[in-house]
Amino acid sequence: MPVAAATTFVALCVYLLLGVLGVGAGAHAVRSGAGGQTPVATYEERVPHVLSSVIVTGVQGGVQGASETPPSALPPLPASAFQAPVAEYLAYAGRQVGLAEQQIPVLERALAAEDRAGAEEAWRSAYEDYLRLGGTYLTGQLASLNQEIDGNAGGLTGGVTNPKFTGFHRIEYGLWTQAAPQSLLSLASGLGADLHTLREVLPQVSITPLEYATRTHEILEDAVRDLLSGVDVPWSGEGVIATAAGLEATEELVGTLKSLLKGREGVVPLLEVQLPALAATIHSLASAHGGRLPGNGQLTQVQAEALDASVGAALEALAQVPGALETELPPQTPTIPKTDLRIDP
Repeated sequence: MPVAAATTFVALCVYLLLGVLGVGAGAHAVRSGAGGQTPVATYEERVPHVLSSVIVTGVQGGVQGASETPPSALPPLPASAFQAPVAEYLAYAGRQVGLAEQQIPVLERALAAEDRAGAEEAWRSAYEDYLRLGGTYLTGQLASLNQEIDGNAGGLTGGVTNPKFTGFHRIEYGLWTQAAPQSLLSLASGLGADLHTLREVLPQVSITPLEYATRTHEILEDAVRDLLSGVDVPWSGEGVIATAAGLEATEELVGTLKSLLKGREGVVPLLEVQLPALAATIHSLASAHGGRLPGNGQLTQVQAEALDASVGAALEALAQVPGALETELPPQTPTIPKTDLRIDP
């Protein structure tokens, strides 16, 4: 196309565009409106036409009386609002650790009697109780204590033979790999001492509002990733009881937050559907296996798929909780500059 014809074509396109916007000849403001609002665009016509220009300006805050950045849909909660829920949950967690601690003498008696089946059952009960505490964040020395109680051999030099591999999973390894039960007595004794220490220090644990709100969905996420997958329980395969325990911990934690969640983005009604649905699925698994929750390897494909679907739906509902419990306003969107685009036809 010749240069003159191309120039004419571009000019015609700009003219038609400006006509749609209601822009006439000369310098005009498009949608200048009343009250001195910022115009959408200004067209300046010059001769020759190639010197003409359109200046497109920001429209944020163009509604009279409106703020430049829309306010948050939910007012932030004061951090102090989480004090009572956290205190209630820590008391619950302490009780769960206490229940786990009470199972240790039962475990020790079974080990001393070389009763492998009895020891496995006691281990299962103690581990299930321990997993119900779920919502505590342990840092520093407490994190080291938790590692001794519930840590696995991953990352340790020598793996399962490393002396630092202790606690529930070291005993699990011994019981399900046919180690002599009596050889695990000292490990059970050490586990009992660590549980006792943890129960005593739990009341002093500090949990921030963000950590507490986030933990509502992390408990079940952890159960699926580490336990239902079999990664952390490769010998016993007890990921289903771990998931059931995680659900109980989640229900307890959500229960402490219900008064804060009411009226905030419809989260509570969603949780009241999906959490009971997951509980019903878990109950059906126990019913199908003689009243006892099965190990990972005992699930049929249909049962595994039903459990996965229920857990997934529950996690989707739980993922809404942290956003509904913000304690700070989100950062404001930067104001659009008065002039952000210049078009030279």
